[in-house]
Amino acid sequence: MTEYLKYQADLSTLASVFDDLPFWSSRFGMLLFQHLRLSRGIDILDLGCATGFPLFELANVHGESCRVFGIDPWGDALIHAAHKREGYSIHNVALIQGDGLQLPFLNSHFDLIVSNLGINNFADPLAVLSECYRVMRPQARLVLTTNLKGHMRQFYELYRELLIEFGNFDYLDKLDTHEEHRGTTFSVTGLLQSSGFQITRTIEEQFTLRYLDAQAFFNHWLTRLGFLDGWRTIITPEDELTLFTRLEERLNAIAAEQGELTMTIPMLYVEAIKS
Repeated sequence: MTEYLKYQADLSTLASVFDDLPFWSSRFGMLLFQHLRLSRGIDILDLGCATGFPLFELANVHGESCRVFGIDPWGDALIHAAHKREGYSIHNVALIQGDGLQLPFLNSHFDLIVSNLGINNFADPLAVLSECYRVMRPQARLVLTTNLKGHMRQFYELYRELLIEFGNFDYLDKLDTHEEHRGTTFSVTGLLQSSGFQITRTIEEQFTLRYLDAQAFFNHWLTRLGFLDGWRTIITPEDELTLFTRLEERLNAIAAEQGELTMTIPMLYVEAIKS
């Protein structure tokens, strides 16, 4: 039942199938494009563009009067994005392999920086935001989307309940720390303000992910790729099989009672300007 615990991502081949992930990230992308103000003749940066979402949509909706740059450290993903750029015949998109900690651009270069689901994955978000501030023109806009604390709360509540039953309070501390890496609206806007930005708009929404049962949930490739490793680091390898077997049993009991499993995903859209 716990074959998913043996999963190891191969980043060299993952890029070829990574476009399935926008089913997840497109929920945040829809929130972004619903509220993003479009402008003519601007320079745009998609920070963490991976295989090209929302990079190419930014280029399409703004048109050829704008120049759009996508940056990501994942080289295989950028190769895939380059094939898409050719297939789309888009001429105003540049792809750059690089890191947000050291953006390869001059000061005051961009009018708009967008990062869809990026901030939770930055090892040093303050340093990345400082770099964004540096390469932005005065009054340029920074637009972020992210998932918030409370992400998959149904799973985390059950995980916490089982850890209490297990009686290892070190595990509980690790679970709390793990959850804290997802911010709140207050903490995310605080990071931006600490970096010199002025918040102009915040919007909170949520959606629900649905699964037939525990096996579907744990074997879903978004779970295996995006979340499973974090959940596993909370406990020791010796306890892993026992705890995940119990998690499966509890989740399957819920699915049998309710007809499915549901996981709530809170979303945040933040817009700020370089003041």
